[in-house]
Amino acid sequence: MKPKTLKRILKRFQKLPLHHIDTDIFVEAIRETKLGNICTDYINRIGYKYRGTVSLSVLGEFLLITIRDTKNPEDRELAFRIFDRILKKQKIGFITPEIEAYETALKIIRVDSRIEQTDALHYALAVQEKADTFVTFDQKMVGNIRLEKEFGVKIIHPENL
Repeated sequence: MKPKTLKRILKRFQKLPLHHIDTDIFVEAIRETKLGNICTDYINRIGYKYRGTVSLSVLGEFLLITIRDTKNPEDRELAFRIFDRILKKQKIGFITPEIEAYETALKIIRVDSRIEQTDALHYALAVQEKADTFVTFDQKMVGNIRLEKEFGVKIIHPENL
């Protein structure tokens, strides 16, 4: 590929909206449900319609849920294959929290005490990365106007993308 072509592709990719993806999207994607299909379709659009990031805490939570809750070995293997495919295609970036993310997570809990600590950290990382959107289907978070106004990152259900 010519250097000019590569630069043009990278420039176009950088203009895509940045989404920070919550654990529940990946967990649901391995299930054969309507919501699971929506999550799978959304994940497949990453790299084409959106740029995506996940945090190490999302990855850790996904592994915990997969190992702890998935009894069927075939389903567990499918879950690991999904993440393996994403890693190999390098469609999603991985991020680690900076100290400010923990402070932001505490502010999030002060703004809305219904938000669980891990979800507050995941949203704080979306704020840290200056993401356009935090993608989740957590009912306490989707469309939470107080959080969106305070921190400037939209919280959207994958069905609405």
